[in-house]
Amino acid sequence: MHEISVLHKAVDLAEQTAADNGITRISYITLEIGELSGYLPVFFEKYFPVVTENRPVFDGCELRMVMARGEGLCRECGAMYNIMANEGKCPKCGSRYKKILGGQQFLLKEIGYE
Repeated sequence: MHEISVLHKAVDLAEQTAADNGITRISYITLEIGELSGYLPVFFEKYFPVVTENRPVFDGCELRMVMARGEGLCRECGAMYNIMANEGKCPKCGSRYKKILGGQQFLLKEIGYE
């Protein structure tokens, strides 16, 4: 379960950014999670209260998540497609030979504050 360690890093980064900028309360953070990253958003939701516990800057903070689609480019026919929706196969020619264009990222996308 790698979600806890990357969530800790994102929360630490948000907390340090707040401190560096004189922000005393973070109202929300937004994570961008790629479909192909291997991370399960349900665990971020479950452990966010635990990771932010005893950190006053996060009192009442909301966790927002944006999912980034796993996009691929077929190296056989050139079709672009959603890898997850098509179980890794090109919907046009059936090839599994692809270039991954997106969907592997995990980013702290936004920090909202008051």
